[in-house]
Amino acid sequence: MFIYERIRPVEPGLAGTTPTRTERQRLRTRRSLMDAGRTLIASKGVAGLRIQEITEQADIALGSFYNYFGSKEELLEAVITESLSDLASAVITDVKEDTDPAEVVALANLRVIRLAYDEPDFARLIVNIAHSEALFGDAVHTPARIAVERGLQSGRFVVADIEVLLTAVIGGAFALIREILDGRHGEHAHEAFARHVLAALGVPPDEANAIVKKVARDETR
Repeated sequence: MFIYERIRPVEPGLAGTTPTRTERQRLRTRRSLMDAGRTLIASKGVAGLRIQEITEQADIALGSFYNYFGSKEELLEAVITESLSDLASAVITDVKEDTDPAEVVALANLRVIRLAYDEPDFARLIVNIAHSEALFGDAVHTPARIAVERGLQSGRFVVADIEVLLTAVIGGAFALIREILDGRHGEHAHEAFARHVLAALGVPPDEANAIVKKVARDETR
């Protein structure tokens, strides 16, 4: 099963407006298809997954599927983007205001990279689907930026260019997940990556090492 399966509330209509009954129904139906796809992927994987199975799981007519998604692949892209975004966002929103920004960044990197170890089937789906790297970047960019900005505002981090940093870190995370799945790294590659990210943010190496060890230890409790 996915490491993070929170179901989001129904999205509102356009900003500043109240969605109509028809809009609310469309959102509920799309939500049902997304949740059905997520459940089926978690229980049986992607191989052989059929649209009919998704619509039956969602209790929706088969023909209605194409009112919301152009193909099975489009639904999978939506599921991947939401799952990754939820995972990354949870790290940012579920911490206390006074938490060290370096610990937040370390935790976010550890959890995302650990998908390759803990959820290899889902991780393979992430790296192999069409436009995979772009989907990955779109999903985690906003929470990653928020985490880094908090550290910059508090003076904890020093960065020459935040967008260049995010490009390097997000691209590196995606590449590392793929290489872990290919067996090119050991079981602690996620910790090494988190240390490198903290060092890029201006955290001294010894301190970065201590932070990553602490966060990794707390995660296993």
